Amino acid sequence: MKDELVSYRRGGWCFYGINTVHSPAFKETDNVGKFMTYGKGDISNEMQELILKAIKQGITPLIKHTDLNTIGLNPNSKDGSWVIIWYSTDEEKDLRSLAQFLIKHGLVPKTKAGRYYNIPFKYDKQTRNGEYGEQFKSSISLGDLIDLNTGEFLYA
Repeated sequence: MKDELVSYRRGGWCFYGINTVHSPAFKETDNVGKFMTYGKGDISNEMQELILKAIKQGITPLIKHTDLNTIGLNPNSKDGSWVIIWYSTDEEKDLRSLAQFLIKHGLVPKTKAGRYYNIPFKYDKQTRNGEYGEQFKSSISLGDLIDLNTGEFLYA
C-alpha cells in the first residue's frame, strides 16, 4: 500500500477523495450509503489504483478502507481482515454505476457455484442507528441491480 495515495486518515480509516465541511462529498439531501467489499492481508497498490480510478471516473466521490496501521487495535478484525467502503447515493444511476464498477473489476466475490454474492447497500443512517448483524435489514442489494448468476444488469 502506498501511503502517499491516501487523502487523509481518521478514526482507524484511510480516506480517498474530499469530504470536508466546505467541500462535502455529498449534498445534505442525498440518501447516502455504501456497498462494502472485504479482504485480508495487505491492501495492494492495484487496489488503491482501483479506488482512485473510481473517484476519477466519477463513480463515487468518497471511499474509505480500514487503516492497516491501526488494524491491531480493531476488535472486529482479529484475523487481519479489512473492509473497503464504496459510498454512493441511492439514486438508481449511481448504484448501477458503482455496481458495474465493482463487478467489472472483480470486487464482488462469487459463491462456489459461480453466482455473485448479493451484497447489501447499507445506508449511513442505518450505521448511525447501530443496525448491525441481524438488526440490519437491507432495502437495496446487488441482486436488485444485476442477475446474480450472470452479472448482467436487470432493467427496471
